Amino acid sequence: MRRSKEASSDCSSRGKSTISSAYLAYAVGNIVLMLLLFYVLLNNIVYDWTGQLYPVGSGYRLDFLSCGLDGTIPFVPEMALFYVYLFYPMVVLTMLYFAFVEYKKGYALGWSLVFINAIAAVAYMVFPVSTYWWRQDFLAHPITGSFWASQVYGVWAGDTSFNCFPSLHSAVSTICFFTWYRYCKAKPSITTKSVAVGALAIAGGVILSTFFVKQHYIADAIAGITLALVVGKLTFNHLWKNPSHDNEQETNSKGQLHF
Repeated sequence: MRRSKEASSDCSSRGKSTISSAYLAYAVGNIVLMLLLFYVLLNNIVYDWTGQLYPVGSGYRLDFLSCGLDGTIPFVPEMALFYVYLFYPMVVLTMLYFAFVEYKKGYALGWSLVFINAIAAVAYMVFPVSTYWWRQDFLAHPITGSFWASQVYGVWAGDTSFNCFPSLHSAVSTICFFTWYRYCKAKPSITTKSVAVGALAIAGGVILSTFFVKQHYIADAIAGITLALVVGKLTFNHLWKNPSHDNEQETNSKGQLHF
């Protein structure tokens, strides 16, 4: 009887150790993908470098592709609410959740972010699209005494007028929504559905904000959305297993631990 209890205790300890090791491996992998490769390397170092490749005032304008629709969109600085204050929290919270909570599913998001930014960086190098002319027009007659206008001017001061096509704000917000959408399908509940709907609303607002704060052309956003959906579908289909298969594995694993 004592041997049976000791064997059960040893099995449980080994099981907990295995789970801890697996969690650590996934968490470290997610940190490497999302923090080091995506954020530090691609979204900061490479992004800043590509934004300085061409002289200020050069580059392509894409407003002609919308047949004048870009020019009819007014400057609405209040949309910085989505562009700055809702976009970044959504991205950070999404990465944190899938890096440390649903850590086994985090690789799909991490690799999607890396692929999206790497492809965008290549596009920025060979196809320099710029919104320099819009900035000059609006800065010639700046709005004074407005908190939201000052936020947009701050974005313009800190961000290059290049690196427009595709729009990373559109692409990253789309892949965040896509992640929650796929998660909602894998684990349907009121909570996951609510989060997915919220992510869709924020992503839609962010995409629209890129026009109203004059950071992107319509073509930039379309390219960003398309890039995110294509990369997301390919990556998630490859890295996310069938939900029922995952649940069966987890059930079997739990059963083995308590044997």
